[in-house]
Amino acid sequence: MSEKYVVKDNDLISACFNLSLNEYRLLLLAMMYAREAEPLTFETQIEIGAMPFAKQYGLEANTAYEAMQDASKTLMRRTYSYKDRYKGYEATSDVAWVTQATYVPTAGMLVLYLTHQTIKLISRLESHFTKYHIDQVSKFKSKYSIRLYELVIKWKNQKKTEKFEVAKFREMLGVTNEYKQMSDFKINVLEKAVDEINKHSDITLKYDQFKKGRIISDFQFKITPKAKQKHIQKTSSRDPNTIDLFSKMTDAQINKYSTILCKLPELSNLSTFNDYPTFALWISGILRDPKSVREETAARIFKALHQKTDFK
Repeated sequence: MSEKYVVKDNDLISACFNLSLNEYRLLLLAMMYAREAEPLTFETQIEIGAMPFAKQYGLEANTAYEAMQDASKTLMRRTYSYKDRYKGYEATSDVAWVTQATYVPTAGMLVLYLTHQTIKLISRLESHFTKYHIDQVSKFKSKYSIRLYELVIKWKNQKKTEKFEVAKFREMLGVTNEYKQMSDFKINVLEKAVDEINKHSDITLKYDQFKKGRIISDFQFKITPKAKQKHIQKTSSRDPNTIDLFSKMTDAQINKYSTILCKLPELSNLSTFNDYPTFALWISGILRDPKSVREETAARIFKALHQKTDFK
């Protein structure tokens, strides 16, 4: 995938919902993949592999599938609320995110099916939408950091957000029953989220608080884009007959060959796993990203791929 962007209608950005960190991560990948589907309908199968999930969010490969499966089970019960209209009247709609989750453990894969309304809010967008690169939120360890980043990033060009009324702001962050004291909310939600955004994303945040009497009534955020880092291109010294030869494999090919390679005796001493499917999942990650392991380990795997399979 060349452009890893999450795109949402602003009604969805401003929606109220509560998701766990892994539920949020799963949905972001699903939305990113879904926008490549033609046509995208409620019957579209959105395949999410454990290795891409692990790589995107810096997780251990042998725990990624379990994390995805657990997240999808609770995601099936989650809903979100957003401002809508019905026959010209202002309205509020409560909508489920997904209609179905299918588990494929032997392939290390989860298949999600989005609801019709979710599809409407992430596709065919002509105006009033928010777009950001998924890598900007991938290192966040708090669900509140992802949510706050989404709420402020549409104001990036204006350098300052609207004022968020406290009660509504808590709803949008999914903080309704926790941290009811303002001091607890600021320490455990707001300041942690701002710190993560400042450390790991492309913007720096500062916030102002406004009061009515002695009570904090609103928050407003000032946004400073960070200077873009210059990337220095390095010439490759890889053997063109080994690793680079396999750089354009499809996901289907990777799944096929990792299943073959995991059973080869000459690679058995690389495994610290209890079964072939988990070892195959680890190998598939290396086929996608050889730099994820030591160079000699990757070289052994690609040499075996070259010698023992029918790759063409």
